[in-house]
Amino acid sequence: MKIKVNYDFTQQELVGGTDVFEIADGSKLGDMLWIIDARIIEAGKKKGIDTTYKTTLSNDRLNGCVAFITGVAPENMLEHELHDGDVIEFVYGFCGG
Repeated sequence: MKIKVNYDFTQQELVGGTDVFEIADGSKLGDMLWIIDARIIEAGKKKGIDTTYKTTLSNDRLNGCVAFITGVAPENMLEHELHDGDVIEFVYGFCGG
């Protein structure tokens, strides 16, 4: 199945604005985030940019961001099953409330 990812501005200098990934049916958001982070980390190494605060996961938890799947933030986020055509977007909470 195909999943579109719209990257946050913090990630765009590394990987651009969007990507489309082809992943196995039944994949969960947590699985997809590992794939996304591997891409971010690899790009950071190539460009000499620290990716500590640019990845989506830290110690198997979301790294200061909320992931929206086709406009909705699911409750059990990392276990949320993805579907063909889903769009993932990230919102980071840098500014507080």
